[in-house]
Amino acid sequence: MSLVLVSLLSARPAKHPDGPLTPVKATTDRAGFTIETVGDTLGQASPQNVRIIVRVVGPDHKLVKPAQVALVDKAGNATKPVFREDRKVGHEENTGLPVSLSNGGPSVDFQKLFGPKGSYAYTKVDWPKALFTADKNLQVVMPGGQSFVIPLTALAK
Repeated sequence: MSLVLVSLLSARPAKHPDGPLTPVKATTDRAGFTIETVGDTLGQASPQNVRIIVRVVGPDHKLVKPAQVALVDKAGNATKPVFREDRKVGHEENTGLPVSLSNGGPSVDFQKLFGPKGSYAYTKVDWPKALFTADKNLQVVMPGGQSFVIPLTALAK
């Protein structure tokens, strides 16, 4: 009888703690755009901050630099990151994201690796840990004004 109870309890969705979440690698598709996120794999963020790395791939499979990245609470209030850095191709670090996408799958684009170093690759953003909680959403705004909102619980645990 206790075995059945244990099985039923483990089938319940995990509740998120009230404290800050930890980013994990996630991919979200919205309106033809692919939004990839991953946590700070190199531990570069300040101890009081949470860092996520964001990369947006457009419907044409080209990288798109977001116009804005923010945390949004349930009331719709947006909080800008305390740190944002847009990185260029050729300056990749061990981010945990594939180098590029080709036909929807991960691949290595040697033209990007060995070609000109001017194109956008990804964005690093930091927020205070106290704000990176399950009741918030990540808002990514495209250059044309199109906005995507993703619950933090889909990007972090």
